[in-house]
Amino acid sequence: MDNIVLDMLEGYQCESSDDYENALKEIMQEIALLGLWRAKFFEHGLFYGGTALRILYKLPRFSEDLDFSLLSCKEDFDLAPYHKAMKTELESFGFSVEITPKNKKK
Repeated sequence: MDNIVLDMLEGYQCESSDDYENALKEIMQEIALLGLWRAKFFEHGLFYGGTALRILYKLPRFSEDLDFSLLSCKEDFDLAPYHKAMKTELESFGFSVEITPKNKKK
């Protein structure tokens, strides 16, 4: 495991294997957001929802998904290049991932 990830794990109070699993999920979410930032996604979209509240405001809650919305309507917007950016970022930290998009109707 990447040394940076190990350093990040030290910030958690892990006592059980479930604690470690949840901590790693949170770390992976933060790394995925880093990939989106590097790819300049946030010039087009915003991050919201339960995970945003936890990461940005340190609220004591856990959510497994990352919710995003476009800043303005763009019929031709394609999220696929950003999937690659997140995957590349996560892999640079030693994670092997598959990204599966979930499209909301509204």
